[in-house]
Amino acid sequence: MPERFSWIIEERIAGMERPGLFYSLQEDLDFLKSQGINVIVNLQEKEHFIEHPDFIVKNIPINDFGPPDYEDFIEFIDFVTTHIAQGKRIVVHCYAGMGRTNLMLAAYLVHHLGINPDLALEEVCLKRPVHLVTDRQEEALREYYYVVRDTLLPPNTS
Repeated sequence: MPERFSWIIEERIAGMERPGLFYSLQEDLDFLKSQGINVIVNLQEKEHFIEHPDFIVKNIPINDFGPPDYEDFIEFIDFVTTHIAQGKRIVVHCYAGMGRTNLMLAAYLVHHLGINPDLALEEVCLKRPVHLVTDRQEEALREYYYVVRDTLLPPNTS
């Protein structure tokens, strides 16, 4: 099992480090298949993007330790939402699976659950204890939230 693999929403969306970082690429890909994952979102820069015939692979390049822009959030949310609605299971990764990965997983929770960015980041931290989101990345998530918050579903209060 990859070192930093964890589900954020069980059997829907997970995060991890770059496949092949700690174990062989094939071992990690076999693990992902065993989990029913068929979509990989790679947040690394384009030169680190690798396609694989057994997976739908999407690259949304975000500079390491850098903040995504509004369009990156929209592209990520649209892609993930579409594939989850189709019953796909998704894993998101950057290089180490601690910064960009956790940030974008929090963005998905903001969208999916209608919660504020701080609560979303807290939820991700509970499920992914290795966490390295920068202040600039957190601020970008808050800015995204302020733009889209009126279109989000209210938080589930039941």
